[in-house]
Amino acid sequence: MQWSKQNKLAESLICPSLKERLRFHSTNYNKTYDNVGRCWITVDKVEIFNACTMTWVKTYYGLANEIREANNCLDYTDPSQKKGYYGAYDSADAIVREKGIHSQGEFEAALKEWTSLSIEDSFASDNPLIRAFAMVDRRLGKRRLQQIVLTDSEHPLVRALYQLRCDAEGLS
Repeated sequence: MQWSKQNKLAESLICPSLKERLRFHSTNYNKTYDNVGRCWITVDKVEIFNACTMTWVKTYYGLANEIREANNCLDYTDPSQKKGYYGAYDSADAIVREKGIHSQGEFEAALKEWTSLSIEDSFASDNPLIRAFAMVDRRLGKRRLQQIVLTDSEHPLVRALYQLRCDAEGLS
């Protein structure tokens, strides 16, 4: 689906108290390899979240290389190092997710999936971006919003959008 249509659909799901304040954005940089870009969220025209593919790539591959060097698994053709070499990618992926760094593709896929899920499925999702989008969903009522208890390990975007929604609804 084209970004403009996807964005319009996503913004139609935003609760009335944030309808004019919260916006989703996406851009592609034409002079980059594969026209990669970034997505971001603004509240009152101030950026609160950024999902940049270039930042993700740099962090992910940098961590994978550091892990391979630390484990001395630098040669993927050596059978004794092969498992450690490729395992570094899994470790790097876990670290990048823990840091809350996302790519443009992850953001757009999560936004698309959120628009097709029920509010219950959005809250139950393993994807922190989908759970974050659910916090500003118009299908989430005030009573259920008050009952939400966030853990300390929750993604920073989930916490930020939860707090934004509570403030917009006048809840403590």
